[in-house]
Amino acid sequence: MTTKSKKVSSPPSPIFRGEKKKQYEMLVELRDQLVDQIRTISSHSLSSSKQAGEELADVGSDNFNREMELGLMTEETQRIKAIEDAIKRLHDGSYGVCEDCDNKINPARLEALPYAKLCINCKSLREKEQRDSRNAPARIMD
Repeated sequence: MTTKSKKVSSPPSPIFRGEKKKQYEMLVELRDQLVDQIRTISSHSLSSSKQAGEELADVGSDNFNREMELGLMTEETQRIKAIEDAIKRLHDGSYGVCEDCDNKINPARLEALPYAKLCINCKSLREKEQRDSRNAPARIMD
């Protein structure tokens, strides 16, 4: 007996043409793949096959693997949210426009990361600011 994965419902598919249609289909397909991965991971990591009296090392290893899988599920859930946001931007016409500078995001970047909301320059700037803030000495009082 085989079970088919249930697809996540998308907003009603607008009549996209050309590049927008390709982007929409790519986003929906990527989202559906991530949903399937989460289902697979959750069905595996939320079940335990260990019984009382088994080796503590085995139980510890299983707990470690379960925590890793749950962390992966969290990351994948965040990616699904980013994809859903990208689909909304595609619907409202702001897809492919940088949220920080309002310039167009390079098509090669969108090809590599279809849910990107920042151009490469703004993304680099944000990452630099994050690194700088982590490396800055802590100020107790100003």
